[in-house]
Amino acid sequence: MGALESILCDFYDCLKIPIQILDENLKFITSKGYCDSFLDMFNKLEVINEIKSDVSSTIKLNYFKSIHFIVIPVLGKHKKNNYFIVGPFKSENTFDEIDMPFKPYSCIDYISSMLEGMIKDRIYKKNNFSSYIKEAIDFIHRNYYNDINLETVCNHLKLNKSYFCHIFKKETGYTFSDFLNRIRVEKSKEYLTENNDSILDIALSVGYNNHTYYTSIFKKYNGVTPKEYRQKI
Repeated sequence: MGALESILCDFYDCLKIPIQILDENLKFITSKGYCDSFLDMFNKLEVINEIKSDVSSTIKLNYFKSIHFIVIPVLGKHKKNNYFIVGPFKSENTFDEIDMPFKPYSCIDYISSMLEGMIKDRIYKKNNFSSYIKEAIDFIHRNYYNDINLETVCNHLKLNKSYFCHIFKKETGYTFSDFLNRIRVEKSKEYLTENNDSILDIALSVGYNNHTYYTSIFKKYNGVTPKEYRQKI
């Protein structure tokens, strides 16, 4: 059993939430806890469309306010990512058309954190990335909402900028700025879905200090503006 399959089995055994793995082409690899009705819901809700823009950080998808999926990428070298799809599960017992697992809404962050921790322990701590790139990715995830840039990360790692840019692109397939923007945009999609904050407030909360720039970056990766994305939800 490979690392991904081992994580999938252990996660399901702990929480009894349906979970599946997709490859870098969004093709099915394996699953646990899925039945025909869950697969039908997954397809009807077009969940897969949410990960067609090269998701590079965890996203939480909410449907009908009480049905949830969590998408967690497993970053591989040269953009060859795999994806864990957790769900469906419900956060209200009022939705009873399908016998899906119930988890309180307040637990969603803990669910994603548990799977992220398993991925980090069993995959990222191995040899997928050099120690510098592992630390850089971790630093970005911890600080994406702050005013960080290439110089910030290089100072943290005590690395020459040219060298860092070279190894970061070589190992991840992304430039530093592209990777950071993708993380910020994916995080902002959670806020657009989960609250009614203004577009400017959301931009500020994920590290952008310019509404126009945030909107242009968001549209670059998603094909729609943040406002249009929110209206579609």
